[in-house]
Amino acid sequence: MRLPKQNPRFGIQSPEQKLFFHLMPTPPSLDNLIREFSGLPGIGRKSARRIAYHVLGLSLDSVQDLTHAITEAKERVHPCGTCFQFTETNPCPICASPRRDRTRICVVEKSSDIEAFEAGGAYQGLYHVLGGALSPLDGIGPSELRIPELMQRVSQGVAEVILALGSSPEADATVLLIDRMLGANAVRRTRLARGIPVGSDLEFVDEMTMLRAFEGRVSL
Repeated sequence: MRLPKQNPRFGIQSPEQKLFFHLMPTPPSLDNLIREFSGLPGIGRKSARRIAYHVLGLSLDSVQDLTHAITEAKERVHPCGTCFQFTETNPCPICASPRRDRTRICVVEKSSDIEAFEAGGAYQGLYHVLGGALSPLDGIGPSELRIPELMQRVSQGVAEVILALGSSPEADATVLLIDRMLGANAVRRTRLARGIPVGSDLEFVDEMTMLRAFEGRVSL
């Protein structure tokens, strides 16, 4: 039986190829690979299948390099003991830097959020990674977040806590909880401004964004 040709990089191309591979049973090892890829954030079954076929088209050396990179990152990268962002050193370079403003802490949900602040270069303070936001339906309560560690850091002479969380209901609930736990502490509490994106047409802005932009208006 003659098999239809397949591009190892881009996967199935023609309708005939699609029909053939749809009818052909997926080998167990390939199906397992697809299942593992589909468990990654933002990767559905179709995307996982394309990635799996792409991997099968790579040379053995390339696959081994990919495997080594994943294993090395998993073994060497760990949360900073102070701010909990991913790093290979403890403390991380940001917490260890004497040039950082130690009177300000920017609170974020996950380590990857820090990249956006560092890329801009406007913020020179420290960070604190909560590890998520309150979500009772997902089993994430106050005890699953690094809020106690934040309270301890704030008690060591911090002047401002910047709550740089998302705009979801879970993020809003997390902000309210942190504010309540800070209680009578004199530390300044701020949150990132939320409003209309640059270059957006007002007729396409949703009601909630418009409301927050209106509430957060500033004087000229």
